[in-house]
Amino acid sequence: MPFESIASETYFGSTLLEYVLFFAVLGAGALLGRSLSFVYRRRLQVKAEATETEVDDIILHSLGGPIVLLGVIFGVAVGREFLTPVEPLQSVLNASIEIPVVVSIAWIAVRLTDGFIDTYVMEYAEETESKLDDELVPIASRITNIAIVSIAGIVILDSVGYDVTAIIASLGVGGIAVAFASRKTMADVFGGAHILSTKPFLVGDVVDVNGTAGTVEEIGLRTTRIRDFDGRTVTIPNSDIANAEVTNITSEPSRRVKTFVGLNYDTTPSEMDAAIALAAETARGVDGVDSEQTGAWFWEYGDSAMQIRLDYFITDLRRWKAIRDEVNRSIQRAFADAGFDMAFPTRTVRIEQGADTLTEPVGASAETERTG
Repeated sequence: MPFESIASETYFGSTLLEYVLFFAVLGAGALLGRSLSFVYRRRLQVKAEATETEVDDIILHSLGGPIVLLGVIFGVAVGREFLTPVEPLQSVLNASIEIPVVVSIAWIAVRLTDGFIDTYVMEYAEETESKLDDELVPIASRITNIAIVSIAGIVILDSVGYDVTAIIASLGVGGIAVAFASRKTMADVFGGAHILSTKPFLVGDVVDVNGTAGTVEEIGLRTTRIRDFDGRTVTIPNSDIANAEVTNITSEPSRRVKTFVGLNYDTTPSEMDAAIALAAETARGVDGVDSEQTGAWFWEYGDSAMQIRLDYFITDLRRWKAIRDEVNRSIQRAFADAGFDMAFPTRTVRIEQGADTLTEPVGASAETERTG
């Protein structure tokens, strides 16, 4: 068969020569993309790195990968003009342009968002003391990328003739189902965002959350870990913390201690005055106690003792247990040296047939036999 006859035959509306021209232009477009990529890497990127701003670095990095694909798209768009296609080749050519365009835009958008998040948002999160935002930033980046890819996928499906309305409706129903199934998880995530925004405590703070007291070891996306004073790890969902009464013990400048010292009822008023003054003076003399916020009072008549209330504030919170121990020991020694008898629980038993009474410590065994 002569070459002229072969070249004049049409395949899907275009001749062989037209296809040769099309693929030649397509190859030229790919070569153009490769050339632009080379210029990008060797020239523009070097100049961008020399500038102080990072925005141009992010933009050029985002364009680096899709440049070759954009060259191919340009080749298809120009080469199509040399063809006279019929269906289904016409639809294939249209899709071969629309789909790569959408993919390129999505690719650039993903790289742009990743670049801005890694450069600006992540740097800000690393400067904060909380670890929660460090965990939220990658998740936010992934959610953004999923959203971009999902939109691109819907546009591509629409370009090839699928009914995207039904797809979107099914995604909406599925999203509602997933939302109901994961509402507790989402509540914990929003609770973590609440902790991040309000910062009621930071890692290393000593807190009390609904009666659970200890040191915050980690603030996670869904839970917060606290090491209590017994050395155990307590994991609390962030949604519970968001709705709980949180006391940040670390934020207090000092810690108040309220204690009671009981004297027996044989104590005279003058001895009571001396005991009150001695208790306050002894507490003020302990290192780590705020002397200006220390006081003692005759507080009440107890069941078996007259109670002295002693209030003092510990300023050195790192040693608060040792300071409290030293205050108690010092008061015990001071009262013993002064001759004050500290009371203990007692019980008085009266015998009706006589005037005798028996007083004994609570817990001691006593037997009274009535004879008649």
